[in-house]
Amino acid sequence: MSRAPYSQEISRQNKACFLFLLDQSFSMEEPLGNSANRKCDELVTAINGWLQNMAIRASGDEGIKDWMDVGVFGYRTDRSANPIIESALKGPLAGRALVSITEIGANPARIDTRTQFIPDEETGEMVEVPCEVPVWVDPIAEGGTPMCHMLYRSHEILSQWIGAHPRSFPPIVVHISDGESQDGDPVPYAEAVKKLATEDGNVLLLNCHLSMTAADPFMFPAVDQGLPDELARVLFQMSSVLPEPFFRHGIMEGFPLQPNARGMAFNADMVCLIQFLNMGTQAAPGLR
Repeated sequence: MSRAPYSQEISRQNKACFLFLLDQSFSMEEPLGNSANRKCDELVTAINGWLQNMAIRASGDEGIKDWMDVGVFGYRTDRSANPIIESALKGPLAGRALVSITEIGANPARIDTRTQFIPDEETGEMVEVPCEVPVWVDPIAEGGTPMCHMLYRSHEILSQWIGAHPRSFPPIVVHISDGESQDGDPVPYAEAVKKLATEDGNVLLLNCHLSMTAADPFMFPAVDQGLPDELARVLFQMSSVLPEPFFRHGIMEGFPLQPNARGMAFNADMVCLIQFLNMGTQAAPGLR
């Protein structure tokens, strides 16, 4: 009897693959909804936090288990409107398309000291505490949004990875942008990425739109009726329908999902972005 799709346990033998596509266009300078911070700053805070958490979760008695490959790409244009599509990883991993979670854990670009506010155990008052935070990705905000070029490059990277890992859980692509494609219609490129498949199912493409307005977010819609504009409808078309394990996980996390809900968030703020990143990773078998 054949196994249900999206059920392959993730292990050293059958690794996972996560590919993050980060919009680095000029509009990422704008503040993120419900925040005074720039979108590009909030985005890299979320991605660096995700990388740190995954390295911690992969850690065991023998160090960090090599059970996942990760790519973090940024896309923008130069002053002549030429697309720049490159790995966003800095430091020892700079320029690498995909790296193992083992290498991620061992090679942050640097360690920053940040201030955290935590309640004092005796008084209950909030106190400032310095904490060390590993950094792999830095904020960039310049130029335009060559989304089609980015999706085309993703297809190349994932085709190669699938060739080397044909039995693995399918790669998950998390695309985070704040605007519309400026180099053509991204839907055919998104469809091509979603048609790639391992023996366990098709590549999953999740799309998260960051907003500067404090509007209500649309999380995991099942139909495009009610979405606020054409950009939202395009992102809806680009996004994968959530497979059963992801659908079940979303229900468990309290999302009111309808059948055929898609891996999409629109008008996301920082809280939504964190929820979206977690949804994309915690539902995969073996990563819970």
